[in-house]
Amino acid sequence: MPVQSVPGLSNEAIATAIEAACKRIPPLWPLQNFVAVNPFLGLTDRTFPQAARLMDTVGHGTMLMAPEYYGRQCQAGRIAEAQIAAAYTDCTGLPAPLHAASWLEAELARNEQALRIQTVADWLDHVRGTNWAGFVTDEISKWCSSYFDRTQSRWAMPRRDESLYRAWKHAASIDLNPEVYGLRGFRMLVRALPECEEAAIAQLLFLLDVPVADAGDFLHRQLMSIFGWSAWSVYRERQTAGENLTRQLLAIRLAYEAALLAIADGYHAGRRSSAPAFFTTAGYVAQLAAEGTFRSALAAKLATAPAEQQSVARTRLQAVFCIDVRSEGYRRALEAQADGIETIGFAGFFGMALEFQDSARCPVLISPRYQVKSEKPESGMNWLSGAWSNLRGSASACFPSVETGGLWYGWAIAKRLLGWSDKVVGSLELKWQIPLESRVQLVADALRNMSLAPHKLAPVVLICGHGSSTENNPYGSSLDCGACGGHKGDVNARFAAALMNDPEVREELKRRNIAIPADTVFIAGLHITTTHEVVLYDTEVLAPAQLGELQSWLRNASQMQGREGVRRSRDWSEVRPEWGLAGNAAFIAAPRSRTQSLDLGGRAFLHDYDSAADPDGSVLSLILTAPVVVASWINLQYFGSTVNNELFGSGNKVLHNVVGTFGIWEGNAGDLRTGLPMQSLHDGENWVHEPLRLQVFVEAPRARIDDVLAAHPQVKQLVENAWIHLIAMEGTAFHKRKPAGLWEPMPVG
Repeated sequence: MPVQSVPGLSNEAIATAIEAACKRIPPLWPLQNFVAVNPFLGLTDRTFPQAARLMDTVGHGTMLMAPEYYGRQCQAGRIAEAQIAAAYTDCTGLPAPLHAASWLEAELARNEQALRIQTVADWLDHVRGTNWAGFVTDEISKWCSSYFDRTQSRWAMPRRDESLYRAWKHAASIDLNPEVYGLRGFRMLVRALPECEEAAIAQLLFLLDVPVADAGDFLHRQLMSIFGWSAWSVYRERQTAGENLTRQLLAIRLAYEAALLAIADGYHAGRRSSAPAFFTTAGYVAQLAAEGTFRSALAAKLATAPAEQQSVARTRLQAVFCIDVRSEGYRRALEAQADGIETIGFAGFFGMALEFQDSARCPVLISPRYQVKSEKPESGMNWLSGAWSNLRGSASACFPSVETGGLWYGWAIAKRLLGWSDKVVGSLELKWQIPLESRVQLVADALRNMSLAPHKLAPVVLICGHGSSTENNPYGSSLDCGACGGHKGDVNARFAAALMNDPEVREELKRRNIAIPADTVFIAGLHITTTHEVVLYDTEVLAPAQLGELQSWLRNASQMQGREGVRRSRDWSEVRPEWGLAGNAAFIAAPRSRTQSLDLGGRAFLHDYDSAADPDGSVLSLILTAPVVVASWINLQYFGSTVNNELFGSGNKVLHNVVGTFGIWEGNAGDLRTGLPMQSLHDGENWVHEPLRLQVFVEAPRARIDDVLAAHPQVKQLVENAWIHLIAMEGTAFHKRKPAGLWEPMPVG
């Protein structure tokens, strides 16, 4: 079959359409370091309403809650009528109806229409009641799971050393399954495809007769029909430049489309079918009003906070915690233990962008700069362990191996059930080779960015990362630290404390007029969010009296937080070991005095920031371009997984099966699932997470914030396209950032 061009579609137009479709797909990180990703990452160049309407068209899914949900929120008083009126004016530019709540209730019940692009499989299923879409997804998932698997299966897919497209083309050209299912001539079609995926896409678009105006959206719909594998391909491309995996996957998906044309009389590519709209004006007004109600209540709390923190002769303990919302309650509990305890919020990698055990221990927005290793003694039993692993995975020996090793596994299971093994506490010896100049600069930057003025340092400074501890939980890393790339923050904390205690580093800092007090000692810890315990590392740096006092304070703070998580963390059947970051809704960058007296319900990321100590705005720039962006990814992952778990979440955790050790199926086939399971968001009766876009409160002059946004268009995009809400706090005055660089005074209370 010769390569043919598409009528009206030049090669340049095809390339543009492919590029546009692929860029709209977010990456999906593997289970081992499950990074919270904004599922709308490729759509942030659009406003939220524009993106939501696009999802109606190509995703066939919603970016809002159901109308009934908003109705219940109004009835429960969680959406204020004044906020409905303000949201209506924001959306339409018109004066609000006299009775805004009544208008909203009536409008939520009214249907609006949307036009959706259909694949051939979509059209056949709609017109004839078939399940071709499910079949195509299962077929592609079968080949992708085999191709990308590296450690789970002992039976490898042939030609995995070639590209995904070529390996699939070879296997699919001899696989009878599609033809048995009813796709006659499928193998012949596959054999005739070009060896290059770009040429194959052009040829298949010609067969499908795709209109010029619809090419980008049509290809986007193809990728959305296998959203999980598309997202995985985007991730792999980020890790290995030049693979073009998403294009290869697109060519594979189009091959099934072309084969289905033979049985799809009446189908026209790109034709939009009319359907009830998921995104409606009333729904968006309700969403805006819910966010406005929360924002107004939080602003009222922040406005009443004391302007300055009570001073003591010298702080007894400074404890630096991750900005993670789960740290908020523990920080309050620790501060309550004694006068002179100060807690500080900072991104949980503590400015230490590390690579440890071949994994990046820093936000995915930045690259690790330094390598840290652990020295593990070589075991003479390693060969036996490897042989046993191969035996268990063997097709012929897997069943006898279970019977043979039953007693051994019984003992291992008993140890876990009794809590005699603990995966969190480690005693690895960390090693690195980093020049003194680099170590000194790391510490100098960390002290400045954490607002740790050297002359105000306490005798004991705790650098406390965080992590979770669960059993039988493929999504366990989703409960660890987002700032550490989906890992625990213990390595970063230990590395930071070690550098800050290093005599060479301190001596060089003194030469730079950064004098750490001689009696100040830094110690690393790990806040286990499942149990609210804090584990301390390298405790020999403290005097016995200091260690005893610190442990007492931490123990009492843990008890105040409750210990129900101890049982949950060790229960293999527990589908809700902890709620993670459910409920997250705000990011506050301000001095601790703004929030210290407030119970924020574990819903706010707390980042310490003193604009008076940041005259050049460099720390503000760091906060808005890194922690705020990471927090927005987390917030929008929870948002997407809640408003549309079918598309952006991962369904029922009970039905999960691990694929290739890197992903999840819900059941034994289907698309690779993305996002969070329902059990992380819903307690079985009610939603635990309220889907609100992130409210970012920053205590800084508006002009300085504008300067940062002007220098960083991608952050400005998040604000002006309404993916986050940005509020400037200047004393008791609050202003909300509007599009086109405007600031609107925000009533408080």
